[in-house]
Amino acid sequence: MRVYIFTDLEGVGGVVLPRQVLQPQDAMYEEARFYLTREVNSAIEGALEAGAEKILVLDGHGANNAYNLILEELHPEAEVIVGSPWGRYIPYVEEGWDAIFCIGFHSMAGSRGVLEHTMSSSSWVNAYLNGKKIGELAFVAGYAGYYDIPVTLVTGDDAVCQEAKELLGEEVETVAVKRALSRTSARCLNPRKVRDLIRESAKKSLLNLRRIKPLKVEEPVVLRIEFLRTDMAQGYRGREGIKAEERAIEVEGANIVEAIERFLGNL
Repeated sequence: MRVYIFTDLEGVGGVVLPRQVLQPQDAMYEEARFYLTREVNSAIEGALEAGAEKILVLDGHGANNAYNLILEELHPEAEVIVGSPWGRYIPYVEEGWDAIFCIGFHSMAGSRGVLEHTMSSSSWVNAYLNGKKIGELAFVAGYAGYYDIPVTLVTGDDAVCQEAKELLGEEVETVAVKRALSRTSARCLNPRKVRDLIRESAKKSLLNLRRIKPLKVEEPVVLRIEFLRTDMAQGYRGREGIKAEERAIEVEGANIVEAIERFLGNL
């Protein structure tokens, strides 16, 4: 069994403030890195208990050039991708994986969640896939689903866990590590409790793997992104398969992978 772990930072237990995810060398950011690494280790432990033979971790949080995990503390049985850019949206996805875990994820822009946003809290307003508003979880799940890989575990606050159930179905395992009170406040579980829950849910998700289906996106695909300012959309003018409006763009693709890679400039 092969497991791919995609990480973020805003959805980690105990993380509620912008300084914890945006300011490297800040003591609170360093603490958040520690919490993240321990949560990832718990997911790795659960996967190994379920029989995983290969595990790859992608450090997916953009701050600090996507170098957020504490490598010396990371479980030795996992390989890891750190640094940016990393080329494809999910590198090495074509190698074939049985499941994807989304650890430390946050809810979509405009939701009630802690540190909610979609891709960029400073430039993106909303994203839509075939007319439906989506968050980063849908980007990952849809991309992986094209390769028949299901997202089997999602961890973060209660808002992203609800988003996961609505997007992926009730069978997906979720761990609500905190309950959102506002964008910068939450009722948090003890970190030790969080790690126990993640380990058990990771294991359970793989033992129930056949019950969790990949997310399949209707094709062809239109990805719409609304930006904060008009200048943020102008750089896309004239690019093949992309229609630029005053403050938004629409990216066309035969499938979700093509649309995302076209947006990223990889096509």
